[in-house]
Amino acid sequence: MSTADNEKMWDIFKPVLRQYILPRWYLIAGGVVAGVVAAAAAGFGLPFMTQYVFPVVFGTVPPPAWLGNLVEKSFAPEDMTVAIMWIAAGLIPLVMAIRGLATYLNTYLLTRAGTEALVDLRIDVFARLQWLSFSYHDRRTRGDLMTVVLQYTTMAQQGMVTIFNELVIQPLTLISAGGYLIYAACSNDESAILLGNLIVCCAFVPLVRSVGNRMARHMKKAMKGMGIITTVVEETFSAQREVRAFNLESYRESLLRSCIRRFNSIIIRMNAWKQSVAPSVEVVSSLALAYSLYRGCSDGLTLEQFSAIAFAFYFCYEPIKHLGNVANQCQIMAVGIKGINEVLHAVDETPEPAEPAKMNHPVAGAVDFENVSFGYNEEKTVLRDINVHVPAGQVVALVGPSGSGKTTFINLICRFYDVNTGSVKIDGVDVRRISRADRTQSIGLVSQFAALFRDSIYENIRAGRPSATRDEVLAAARQARVDEFAEGTPEGYDRMLGEGGSGLSGGQRQRISIARAFLKNAPVLILDEATSALDMKSEAAIQAELDELAKGHTTFVIAHRFSTIRMAQRILVFEEGRIIADGTHADLYESCTLYRHLYDEQVRQAEDENEKEVEA
Repeated sequence: MSTADNEKMWDIFKPVLRQYILPRWYLIAGGVVAGVVAAAAAGFGLPFMTQYVFPVVFGTVPPPAWLGNLVEKSFAPEDMTVAIMWIAAGLIPLVMAIRGLATYLNTYLLTRAGTEALVDLRIDVFARLQWLSFSYHDRRTRGDLMTVVLQYTTMAQQGMVTIFNELVIQPLTLISAGGYLIYAACSNDESAILLGNLIVCCAFVPLVRSVGNRMARHMKKAMKGMGIITTVVEETFSAQREVRAFNLESYRESLLRSCIRRFNSIIIRMNAWKQSVAPSVEVVSSLALAYSLYRGCSDGLTLEQFSAIAFAFYFCYEPIKHLGNVANQCQIMAVGIKGINEVLHAVDETPEPAEPAKMNHPVAGAVDFENVSFGYNEEKTVLRDINVHVPAGQVVALVGPSGSGKTTFINLICRFYDVNTGSVKIDGVDVRRISRADRTQSIGLVSQFAALFRDSIYENIRAGRPSATRDEVLAAARQARVDEFAEGTPEGYDRMLGEGGSGLSGGQRQRISIARAFLKNAPVLILDEATSALDMKSEAAIQAELDELAKGHTTFVIAHRFSTIRMAQRILVFEEGRIIADGTHADLYESCTLYRHLYDEQVRQAEDENEKEVEA
């Protein structure tokens, strides 16, 4: 790679190395030391043993002086030959044992460092995604985000382990083997010509670089393909009712098959390039070894000398194959870390204030919109010139056609998005100056689809206030009438729920969500079409709990069914991003044509549903 490529690669790796790898320097240092020992034992030790120990074992050369002196002092003359053979032969398993133990420690310590780094990295990516603004999530699919959390972090971890292991042992093995060849050349003039074969190593550099660049391009395509596959699977499983109701099983299956085939095609091409390095190295190195054999025999090398040099050549070329894999792995790892860095360093469009404003506790809950305009993109403004004051404790209903800006109005109170102009305030403090902890503590939400987790009923309610005692959780459950179905099972409140609360009816799921809001007891309460997913009978049963929940809280109610807003003391009518009317039901029915039309349409629908129930 060029200097510019190396600098670019370093810029990608540097944040991860500094934050996640360097804190584990002691593991890496231990792994490096073990790698040095393993490389020296393999690259220099084994060729040295071949040239100098094997001849001693076979008796073709006399033992070295230190070995002869040791044997003379410890053994009888008739046992000296056997002793020399055993001691010389015993050096072989000793060197292999040292190499094996050092290789084990190198692999274990560096793998542990990479795995521990992955844990922190994956958690940080997950946490960062939870804190990034809704605008960021709007621009990414769930499949893309899951790919970052699962696939990219795994690629980074596998890359760390592979690179650490190979980048320590293989270069040092290459250096050790090259060192032995230099030693042999200096000891024997006939061996000098063989050093020229090391130049063959340079021939692999362009090949490795070309393969690495191609693999990086294929990996980028592969990760996009994996994101699409994940999205298709997630969408299909989350919409099983619709898929089966509309007989979409075959269509979704063919869609997934098409995505997987494209993904597999990319993976096959990537692996084809990856696997091309090793055979290329082996072919070229075998040619170099054949030439070495011919020249060695011509120059009068002994079998022991040539065998040792052949070993050394093996330990020169074998690391090159592994280092080619390291170069390719670096390219793949760079793709993963680049995707991770995009998340970790993404700009938060609703950042935590540098100096949060101090809120009065308890928060009263007054809400003000002052000259607010907002659009999700520059092309379309969703809210225009909104000016509203809602006193603490008032119950306000938001009505209007779909797309008129009701949900956006609520999103701005929660600061899911920041206004383009103007300000939204709670108790006179701009929400952009309120800390996330204070803001979330001040706002309770009951949405259209109760967000329940794969946990017990008790824990799902306690999510409203994790610090609550069990008595407080059960009291909130009774207020929402969760006890009517929770206490009817052997597990009671410890009953485990399936994904999304499966196993419960829509009304039961909503009651758990309402109990969560009771437990939180936030001064500002948002009921975002809290009963629209229920039939009219279930809605009527839950309405009493919602009425009780709204007491004493500043409450915003979004509902398509006007029957659910009878608790409202005030109604805001939205149309095309503006509030066109503000008042009570009686006033608006007389003065606002849109409100009267929406209300009358609701009454007709309710009468039709009642007639159908009577006929049934």
